[in-house]
Amino acid sequence: MGKSPARIGALFATVSLPAHFILPDNISHQLAAIVLTLVAGIYVGFAVQDGRSKALATEGSIALMFAAAALVGLAFWHWAIVIAYALHGFWDLAHHRSVDTAMPKWYVPFCALFDWVFAAGLMVAWAI
Repeated sequence: MGKSPARIGALFATVSLPAHFILPDNISHQLAAIVLTLVAGIYVGFAVQDGRSKALATEGSIALMFAAAALVGLAFWHWAIVIAYALHGFWDLAHHRSVDTAMPKWYVPFCALFDWVFAAGLMVAWAI
């Protein structure tokens, strides 16, 4: 059985989740918010590499929305972070279908599965 990018993304998420079961809730929320912001920011890097101002404006705007969701999650309602991860998975899929930037094709399924597995794992960790 080959190692597809989606499987590797899911594995990365699975390996990253145990810390969220043992960290105090506030630290877990902070860590998840930081990673969410970094994950969203990766697309800004692809847009810079792409070189088109429209791609940079699109990716930058979306990254700012995910950073805002992270802040909302930290300040008001931590479940906003989980929802943002799930939504980021759909943003990943949009790159496969309609958003054209200079990114490796393997990154889309890798990131989508990471986001969805991570969101599901956070739901479990934070519900306990």
